[in-house]
Amino acid sequence: MPGPKADTPEAGADAGRTRVDPRRSRTRVQPTGATDGITITRWSLGLFITFALSVVTAAFTLVWNQTLKLGDTQVQLVAHVAGLDARMISLETRVAGVETEVRDLRAEVRVEIGGLREQMRELAELIRDPEPPRPPSQ
Repeated sequence: MPGPKADTPEAGADAGRTRVDPRRSRTRVQPTGATDGITITRWSLGLFITFALSVVTAAFTLVWNQTLKLGDTQVQLVAHVAGLDARMISLETRVAGVETEVRDLRAEVRVEIGGLREQMRELAELIRDPEPPRPPSQ
């Protein structure tokens, strides 16, 4: 019967571990005496990192898309504001023209009213004194 394999490298590597069935590919090898705790394998760590990177990438993509939409909205707002500024300038010019026309019309109305008042005075004098004064006879 062959002797113990304490001197072989495999024996030293397995010294603190439980025996594992070589037919099982995903069996975790736990140190002897470890009953509770979380064992992180390379596979689960890789899966977690992949998932975390996917979440970060998705979040970054969403933020990037919203930033692009915001930039487009800002460009549209600036264009609309520029159009409104042009309209306001045009409107201010038109209002100034209307104000000038109103002032001119008021002046014309005042002149017309003054003329009508004068005519009314003349008519009132004719009504009061229907006969015009006669020149003195000689």
